[in-house]
Amino acid sequence: MGALSYALGALFLLVTSIAFGIGTAAILHAGKPARIEFLLWGVFLFWQLVPLLFEGFSPSLNFREVARYPISFRLYFLLNAAYGLSDPAAIAGLLWLLSIWLGIVFVRPEWALPAAGLFLVFAVFNVLFNRIVVGIFERFQSTRKGRETVVAVLLLLMFVPQMFNLMVNGFIKVHFHLPPWTFVAIETIRHVSPPGLVTEALAPRETGVLLPLALMLAYPVLAALVQFRQLRAIYQGEVYAEKFKVQHELKVKPGWRLPGMDESVSAIVEKELRYIRQNSRLLVTLVYPLLMLGFILVGGPAKRFFSLQSGGNLLGVFAGVLALSVSKRSKNLAQGALMCVIFLAATVTILTVGHVPLDKLVAVTAGFLSILVIQLGAGSLLSVYWPKRIEFTQMSSRMVSSASGLASLLIILPVAVINGVVIFAAWYWHLSWLPLVASLVGLAVSLKIYSLLVNWAVRHAEEHLEEIASQLGA
Repeated sequence: MGALSYALGALFLLVTSIAFGIGTAAILHAGKPARIEFLLWGVFLFWQLVPLLFEGFSPSLNFREVARYPISFRLYFLLNAAYGLSDPAAIAGLLWLLSIWLGIVFVRPEWALPAAGLFLVFAVFNVLFNRIVVGIFERFQSTRKGRETVVAVLLLLMFVPQMFNLMVNGFIKVHFHLPPWTFVAIETIRHVSPPGLVTEALAPRETGVLLPLALMLAYPVLAALVQFRQLRAIYQGEVYAEKFKVQHELKVKPGWRLPGMDESVSAIVEKELRYIRQNSRLLVTLVYPLLMLGFILVGGPAKRFFSLQSGGNLLGVFAGVLALSVSKRSKNLAQGALMCVIFLAATVTILTVGHVPLDKLVAVTAGFLSILVIQLGAGSLLSVYWPKRIEFTQMSSRMVSSASGLASLLIILPVAVINGVVIFAAWYWHLSWLPLVASLVGLAVSLKIYSLLVNWAVRHAEEHLEEIASQLGA
């Protein structure tokens, strides 16, 4: 896998570098050199944003540890900058700048020397600014609360491309016009930003060359000063820690007493729900389906697409997504209740938008509960056979072991096949009552299967308690 990743990365760099070079040549041939700014914006944004994603999934070298060694501050500063050059995004940015420069040399040879100097200053600024941004990111990562916040923000950012895809394909239409001052602000930012200044220095406008050149040279100087202050504090031993709230009185709040449950079950439910409330990564994952559903339902053409006839189908799709996502948890009661609440919210939302026939509503609800119960039982069993410690504050932490994921897939496949057979039979033989009957029978069968799986999990856990504890504590 490592060799394949490197090969795909090299192929990506080769193709994009060729595209940057050809794009630059085409822009200059068309006599529109100002459009080089958009290529430079691509380099700048990729250089600054991609390392944050890599940092969230697999944190890199922490220079707070390097500062402990007996090295001078000058060497520490240079090592930090050199490490920024070794970042994959920095390597890609440098190659793209080289490709843009080669395109300029091919079409406008007289611009070769000034372009080389401007691109060098632009690259130095990108390296320093990237290290400043990564330093701020690491500051958030130094505390547990900060790590949870960063993970939640990264997950929400991953939601943006999905929304963009829905808008591009016409599922969501945004009827909103930006006020005129926003365009003025964007234009001003373009003129004073590093990509815009490099372009204006190459192809001068009414402001001339001196002002853009002076501002461009000021950017790396300012970044170096900020980086100097940031690293100086770390070099001198600055430590970030969690803030503790001083309690003047020790007040123990009574635990929950849920109706129809004893104290031990109520305590487990309370503990699990409190853990979920403190787990930003899980909360964002649970909110994802509701966000997608809400945007689809309110978005113009999508609202007409998922109208009266398709409301039940949309509800079924939503139920399937929710049930599969809970297979990684074994705290069955609390997690099951939470998933039912989310399903109820989705059901109410769909019913307010369009009419869903009663038989479809009951069939989908029973089917959702059937799959949910089976997944809860399977999660209980798999979690004791292949226990895995999960770090919710790290994006790279997997939610389930490989063996458990494969076994869960083997459970999901038969359920999916049965659902497919029922839907096909109801469609082929025009048996409108079949999905309702099948879902009710499936719910009864799933309850029996759940009981068998949980009892099996309890027996295995009692027999291998020390082994499970050692694996989770490692």
